[in-house]
Amino acid sequence: MRDNGTAHAGDDRDSGVVRGDVLGTPDLLALDGAVPKGGGQAVHERIGGVSLGRPLAYALRDPARRRAATDTDREHLICFPFDLEELPAGRRYEQVTLTVHLADGTHALSLDPAPGTVAADGTEISVFGLGGQRLRWTFRAPGRGGALRPDGRWVQAVVRTTAPAADVSGRVSLSTTTVQPALGGALQRRAAETPYDTPFRIRAGEAWPAVAPLAHQGMFPGAWALGAYEDGTPHSDGREPDDERLPPGLRRLCLAVDIEKYSARDNADMVRLQRVLLRTLHAACERVGVAWERCGRQAQGDGYLLVLEPDVDETRVVPGLLAGLTTALAAANERASKVNCVAGKVSSERDPDSVRMRASLHQGIVHEADSGYAGSAVVALFRVLDSEPVRRALAESPDADLVAAFSDTLYRDLVDVGYEGLSAVGFEKVEIEIAAKNFTGVAWVRAMRAGADG
Repeated sequence: MRDNGTAHAGDDRDSGVVRGDVLGTPDLLALDGAVPKGGGQAVHERIGGVSLGRPLAYALRDPARRRAATDTDREHLICFPFDLEELPAGRRYEQVTLTVHLADGTHALSLDPAPGTVAADGTEISVFGLGGQRLRWTFRAPGRGGALRPDGRWVQAVVRTTAPAADVSGRVSLSTTTVQPALGGALQRRAAETPYDTPFRIRAGEAWPAVAPLAHQGMFPGAWALGAYEDGTPHSDGREPDDERLPPGLRRLCLAVDIEKYSARDNADMVRLQRVLLRTLHAACERVGVAWERCGRQAQGDGYLLVLEPDVDETRVVPGLLAGLTTALAAANERASKVNCVAGKVSSERDPDSVRMRASLHQGIVHEADSGYAGSAVVALFRVLDSEPVRRALAESPDADLVAAFSDTLYRDLVDVGYEGLSAVGFEKVEIEIAAKNFTGVAWVRAMRAGADG
């Protein structure tokens, strides 16, 4: 029944390349297929379906190991989100198993959820494959008559790739056991599985860099990716790992974004929001012709720092990035609203699953340090992004998808001059003072909506 060689995941099915938010949407077909009269191949009933999310990948580098520059070992944290299709009334998921087959030369160093985990709702999770290539997580409903929530599930693993290839690849499959009432008060159990393995491939340029201390197991999805790894290889500027010389300082345009009310979401929504965040940034860069892999990138969990190449045309790139962010956010929120309408979720105001962001832009001298980007320009960028006036501007603009804050110098260089796509209309000057950080500054804030004039 299973086809291990064919991808069914969109336009790139032959290459296994992931596009967009969804890796694949295979059906779940019953294993107890009926054989037609006269013989022939068994017909398998469709029990449901699954939406396999695009894997989130974070590149890790371990300071405990000082490997030679020629060592090809690479470590990544890979998070696999998935949503099961809602079942008709009276039917429920009793057990779900997600299986990941890693490509040759790749094996798992750690798994999360870990073996023997019991979730807060009583779901029991068994895990197999630590140290190997075939990984399996099985979720079992709590107690007699319990049911598994169909949506918002995820698993993740830290994997090591010893092959010289820069990609992490493999295949994903899923099986379920469903329960439904039968005559006489009995329960009928049906086993089902996806009819083929869905391939995935994560290219080196698609992995987020990890820059903060590793969190413990059991944290929200992707938390391990905030680890400060350093593999001992020479820096891109030729310095050795223990070199005390100051790394080069280059004037760079910086963009920082942050998701509104991220910490108030549950684990499943955090996964979804990280996917939306990454997709939104990719779309914005693509719109303006900025090469993603040539940007400095730093994940912040609920936010992201993008350090653009030196000497970019700010008069063209800045309005293009803002237009790309607002358009991509509006598209993501429209999709979420349609899904909620189908699911029967109704909101009298803005859809509760909508994603809104704050963005801060600044330019100045930036150093690429050992565990992230350093410099007063980066510090000022985040001080403005996290400031109360900018947060308040988003809260007071319920129809906006994005609130953008320009540093005073960037505003005067671009908006005051009147470059195309950067009208001064809608901007408000705000004074920012953070006594605890000994920071004062000026920013120009504007609420952004898709389709609005620049």
